[in-house]
Amino acid sequence: MIRHILIISILLGATNYANSQPTGVKYNIGPKAGFNIYKSRFQFSEDEQVFDQKMKLGFQVGGTFDMPLKEMIHFAAELYYSHKGKKTFITDAGLTNDATYHFIEAPILLRFTFIGGKVSSGTMKWHMDIGPSISYWLGGKGNLYADGPTVDYKIVFSEPPPNNSEFDKMYISNANRWQWGLVAGLGINYPIYKGQVVFVDLRAGFGGTNLGKHDSEASIPILGFSDSMDVRFLEFAISAAYTFEIDWVKRFKGKSTVKDRKKS
Repeated sequence: MIRHILIISILLGATNYANSQPTGVKYNIGPKAGFNIYKSRFQFSEDEQVFDQKMKLGFQVGGTFDMPLKEMIHFAAELYYSHKGKKTFITDAGLTNDATYHFIEAPILLRFTFIGGKVSSGTMKWHMDIGPSISYWLGGKGNLYADGPTVDYKIVFSEPPPNNSEFDKMYISNANRWQWGLVAGLGINYPIYKGQVVFVDLRAGFGGTNLGKHDSEASIPILGFSDSMDVRFLEFAISAAYTFEIDWVKRFKGKSTVKDRKKS
């Protein structure tokens, strides 16, 4: 319910502003990349006695969009590939499950900007972000290890077939492939050249959806191995984006000027 209210409020604000600007708006757009530190959190405390979660590193790469709604309020949206994972030590079996997951993520943010001071290339600003993040779980791979040989596997989203004897497939039943979370953070907008701004962000992400439904399980039946999917991500990320300003007001004026010249 909270995620729906946040998404609708942010999108309505951006739409109303865009509709009030008949000749276009200014916005910044460009590529972004960053690094993440993840730790998965259990929904149920009894899982903590069986599974011990470890920190894991990841990265993200994609694009960002920033559009002013009012003087201090901006609408920001991002779309990127995210490489994250879950590292679990199963205490009873002495096994470690080191899994890597692939996601497409789309944060939708309300951004509050403040003047930070003058620099040689323009006005530096800092900002605060908050909003929901929607993601889709593409797939993944991983490995199991203890004292013996390492077992590498690929993730398959389905129930394991009867009498399955494959060592190289981790079956995940009832996975939540569509997921949502809440993102909040701080950042700076540093002007590099006219119309070119670098955004540097430090964020925390709080998963709102478990990796699997309550009866979900990750398993390799032939090994008698199973892992809990009643977990969600706690994430800290640092990223940078190099953006270019697009001014649709000037573009529309330029087009009308060209048309007038042709007519004359």
